[in-house]
Amino acid sequence: MQLSWQQGFSLSTKPAKRRAPRRNRQERFEFVVEHPQRAHRARRSPPVTTFTHSGSLSNSIIVDTHRAYFQSEAVEENVPHIDPSLETVNDERTISGTTSPHLNSCNSEDQSTSLRSPEPTTCERNVASPVPNAAAVSAMTNIPFPLFTSKPRTIEYSSLTQRFKPILNRYNSEFCTIPLTFRLRINPFRYRTDIDPEPTFLVHAVMALAGHHVNSTLTLSHRHAALQLLRHSLNAFSDAETMYSVLDTIVILFSLDETQSILGNWTTHLMGAYGLLEACGGIKTLAMSSRVEAQIAILTWWDAITSLLSREDCVFPYAYFDAVLKNQHKREWDFFGLCGCPTSLAKIIMQVARLSAERQKSSLTLDFAFDNTVISEIEQSLESWRHIPAGTAFRDEDYMHQDQDVMHCSEAWRNGLLLYIFRVFQWEPGSSVPTRILHRARVIVDHVVSCRDVNMMSRQALLPLFLAGCELRDRSKQTEIIKFCSIWDERTRYHVFRSTIPLLEEVWAEQETKGFENVWWGQVVDKQHTFKAHPLKMRLCFG
Repeated sequence: MQLSWQQGFSLSTKPAKRRAPRRNRQERFEFVVEHPQRAHRARRSPPVTTFTHSGSLSNSIIVDTHRAYFQSEAVEENVPHIDPSLETVNDERTISGTTSPHLNSCNSEDQSTSLRSPEPTTCERNVASPVPNAAAVSAMTNIPFPLFTSKPRTIEYSSLTQRFKPILNRYNSEFCTIPLTFRLRINPFRYRTDIDPEPTFLVHAVMALAGHHVNSTLTLSHRHAALQLLRHSLNAFSDAETMYSVLDTIVILFSLDETQSILGNWTTHLMGAYGLLEACGGIKTLAMSSRVEAQIAILTWWDAITSLLSREDCVFPYAYFDAVLKNQHKREWDFFGLCGCPTSLAKIIMQVARLSAERQKSSLTLDFAFDNTVISEIEQSLESWRHIPAGTAFRDEDYMHQDQDVMHCSEAWRNGLLLYIFRVFQWEPGSSVPTRILHRARVIVDHVVSCRDVNMMSRQALLPLFLAGCELRDRSKQTEIIKFCSIWDERTRYHVFRSTIPLLEEVWAEQETKGFENVWWGQVVDKQHTFKAHPLKMRLCFG
């Protein structure tokens, strides 16, 4: 390869001298890639790369030796613009923890490719190409060295699943189990690999959640792509398989938002899922597989937990939870495996959530009186509730420890519900808090910290722990709760734990300022709901 300086593209003549204006002088150089050994085979002008002497790019920057080129603007719609400032670190290799031939030659999380087309696309990575000596040209023209970008080599994939296979495999083996109490064969968060063709919105949703767990910079890009493609699919879906994939995506996006903050637009996700199920015939006509039931169970659980704090109506009617409850004896999973709360207590939570919404309406409407009879019966049933050991509880020491962990987590929920009933249905602002309520708060903390660290069980009792923390003024217990939240934030990478800390600190600060008898968690929660101006309804969820 030789370098020619003349516009005539010949090595046999000297460069022609050009006259330039005296002021604002800019010289135009043309660097030509020539191959003398191939000159006799074809007669065509070699490609030209044009720069100005001042270091600014001219309108066209073209380096084309094997049909690949870069321009200041993309010349074809299906060719993404390559930004030299994009990161060159391969996020797929980081996520998968392994090295594969595809990952070594492909930047799998290219943002432009991910967002431009929902169809299976190509991914590109820069490889060496026959360009002039970049360092020499840079020195001569004052052009920054990185502008001499190497030519991309294209690798074709038959599908997005093939392209992101290492990441999807790690998600299914590791990340999708984090929200659960136990590893369940029927996992509502698992990515289904038997879908053909796979929906691109679901793949992007999984990539976003997996990307969060490895601190990928493209997490938000994948989330945006998933939402955009999901909206398009909702307007066009016509088969049951698409409906199931949309439901999968909503569940994963809800879980993704839990990794970001305790405050989110949870109601939007829940309304989208409920509207989808109703459009497919509703709970009475919907074909209920074990996976669909598990997804409806986790959605109704999130719905009830969000409604408990906001004291607002649930999105899902009770009939959805009741339909799941009727088939529990046929299924391999239960509510404790999903969310760490026994099914019998989950049923009470569904009832209390709806009663608290009625209680809130009655407080705002003078002509509506709330009947405490039902809530009194629920309180009595909670007082008499006891954990029943499993049949295998005393088979060996491991089973015994696991059953004790289940008991501690269940007792935390039972006492947490009793704290909730006192504050929402019985307490009046300005009145003192009985010692028995403070005792329940202390018992909740003791139960939560008594669970072993070897499993993921104790972090399922975040809501009862928050309710207990709002009742305790002892500094050592407050510090213990903050430490607990910090540990589980680091272990799970779900920032609902991190977001709980400032919420508790705000409750404690207001109690010190205004008096313990005058402040409760509901005032702080309501302030959080109305604090941020947002087009969507923002709520707190301790899911």
